Order: sequence, then structure tokens, then C-alpha cells
Amino acid sequence: MRSVSLVTIRYEGDVEVVFGESGDAEVLGVTALETLGLEIVSVSGKLKYVGHLAL
Repeated sequence: MRSVSLVTIRYEGDVEVVFGESGDAEVLGVTALETLGLEIVSVSGKLKYVGHLAL
């Protein structure tokens, strides 16, 4: 379980922040992409915009 929090970024509003631990680079990268509404297409390795979920 990772610690999470909300922070305010003046230009984007509130975003989720994950406080990583040693060796968490992949987890942090995926979280950042999801926050931006992106995913990696596994066949090509390219980014695809999939939008944001309205929660």
C-alpha cells in the first residue's frame, strides 16, 4: 500500500500524488500517465490518449 495525497498545482488544480519507495519508478510512471489520461499501447509502445474518468 502506498501513501497518496492531493496537492494543488496552480495551473492544473488538484492532482493525485504518490509517495514512492525505492524501486517504484514503474509505478510512479504509470500513475503519472493515468493522471494525464494516457495509456501505453503494448504492441507499439506508443502513448494513446484515453481521456479521464469522471468520478
